[in-house]
Amino acid sequence: MRLAKLVDTVTRTRASDKRSDKVRILADMLLLARAREIELVAFYLSGSLPQGRIGVGWSLIQQAMAGNESSMEPLSLQDVDDAISRLAAERGAGSTERRAAVLARLFSRASTDERRFLSQLLIGEIRQGALEGLLLEAIARAARLPPSDVRQASMFVPSIGVLARAALEEGAMGIGRFSLKLFTPVAPMLANSAGDVGEALNRLEEAAWEYKLDGARIQVHKGGDEVRIFTRQLQDVTQRLPELVEWAKHVPVREMVLDGEALGLRPDGRPQPFQITMRRLGRQKDVTTLRKEIPLTPYMFDALYLDGTSLIGQPYRDRIEVLSEVASSARVTQIQTSDPDQARTFLQAALTAGHEGVMAKSLSASYNAGQRGFHWLKLKEATTLDLVILAAEWGNGRREGRLSNLHLGARDSESGQFVMLGKTFKGLTDEMLRWQTQKLLSLETHRDPSTVFVRPELVVEIAFSDIQDSPRYPAGLALRFARVKRYRTDKTANQADTIQTVTELFKSQRA
Repeated sequence: MRLAKLVDTVTRTRASDKRSDKVRILADMLLLARAREIELVAFYLSGSLPQGRIGVGWSLIQQAMAGNESSMEPLSLQDVDDAISRLAAERGAGSTERRAAVLARLFSRASTDERRFLSQLLIGEIRQGALEGLLLEAIARAARLPPSDVRQASMFVPSIGVLARAALEEGAMGIGRFSLKLFTPVAPMLANSAGDVGEALNRLEEAAWEYKLDGARIQVHKGGDEVRIFTRQLQDVTQRLPELVEWAKHVPVREMVLDGEALGLRPDGRPQPFQITMRRLGRQKDVTTLRKEIPLTPYMFDALYLDGTSLIGQPYRDRIEVLSEVASSARVTQIQTSDPDQARTFLQAALTAGHEGVMAKSLSASYNAGQRGFHWLKLKEATTLDLVILAAEWGNGRREGRLSNLHLGARDSESGQFVMLGKTFKGLTDEMLRWQTQKLLSLETHRDPSTVFVRPELVVEIAFSDIQDSPRYPAGLALRFARVKRYRTDKTANQADTIQTVTELFKSQRA
């Protein structure tokens, strides 16, 4: 299949405002692909690469395009995949020049539109609105499968490409192979924000209320004497957390998958700051020494698998009952109530104990891996949002030479784009300024004299007073008195808060 066909599909998808039309266009494209091409189409439409991140930036692309002569030989999807594999494999001395040469050969065979698409694909800037959820619907349509079955399989599949090929080539039997398995991490279920207890109860009625811990999200897998621990990003950190491995081995079950948090505690039992806890997950050396300095305690809040049985589809009240039976001593503090006064008292107790706030969780909801919905809601003392940095402006005065004023964006769950909500330079320490300047320059896509624009990858937690109308920004909303609380290096842009969440918060504050 030629690349030109895929680029045309992206153009038509971008031009459509209707979700149903987008799904139809994407499904038709998938039906034209065969074998490996199906995987490539799914990857490229979702804006990702089978090879993962390969470290190509805008400067390398510009270098490759300089003086490039055009060839009439058209590009196929396989040609693109082969070139990207060569790019990913280049390492060591002289690799920059070799990578530029590979890119130059690739671009020499590409039309202007194809070059633009390839550049965006390589630096992670595809914005045709083909979010994974939209693409899952297209896969279901093309394969004539129930969308719910495809979504469930997507929780456990290694990649969107593998899922698409299995669905189109093997149908229900193909996607039926994907299920929760021991030692294969599952994307964590995520939460939306709620403005207050009343809003949470309006959505959930009776709920499980839990302390919201400011620790490291972990997923603990146990099979016999083997234990493996994964992070929010599905990274295996087993060797870094020996005390949690020891704890899991003593849980009296043969097989389990539990979801929870690891938290560093001060001598008085109050929680350590988030950055202190995360030092344990970031260090691979001197684990024994660091364990003595920052011992971690497990706090579990969900059970996903027990002795050969997946609990994913069961309601939360049943899953926490299982958790109570197998690991009651490590359960996060929880109550179940529909009484707003009880919930507010519980929230105050969480804050007094030094925690961020509380989680409110639907007792009837199943575990929706990798998805952010309104079955789980987070309430904090100060309203915060996890937003994505879209650009940064050079500072003045003592901040001269540093990237300072941050452009903040929320994810649009419908279009796949990031919607700007304002700027801030408040809350930044000198150390944060140094770090973010280096980090943002590594993500640069282009710049003008005052601003560096970056790939939307870096997530930052922003505290603010309220949300106001603003004709200045695309969504008509802006954050008032926004300030940086911390960077969320444990989160990806896909896990950032959405513009839909911001809109709901805005409505609730005006009610």
